[in-house]
Amino acid sequence: MGVIDYLDVKALRRLPGVTDSKAQSINCLDAWVSSSGGDSDTLIRPLRLLQGLRSTGPAHLRGKDWHATLTRAGLEGLKPDDQFVQVLTLTGDALNALAQHAESQHQASQ
Repeated sequence: MGVIDYLDVKALRRLPGVTDSKAQSINCLDAWVSSSGGDSDTLIRPLRLLQGLRSTGPAHLRGKDWHATLTRAGLEGLKPDDQFVQVLTLTGDALNALAQHAESQHQASQ
């Protein structure tokens, strides 16, 4: 879950397109992706899913929100091992896509 917890929000608030000086890390990434023509659903949604699972699961006592988060993510019917693999896959894919998006933005600014 460190993917979400250890993002440097101060650095993310300096990204182009971020206008809210109090925005949290995923919202900063979302603003940057949207302002730079990226697909927020592809690039940011998996991170929001990971954050939701973290917030409703391991970080706090599991309750009805945990099951609602699993349902929204389409993970409720999977065995826990398969849920874990799916979340890792979605997160890894999103991070790779974010890296590619950042690289394309960097190259465009040169």
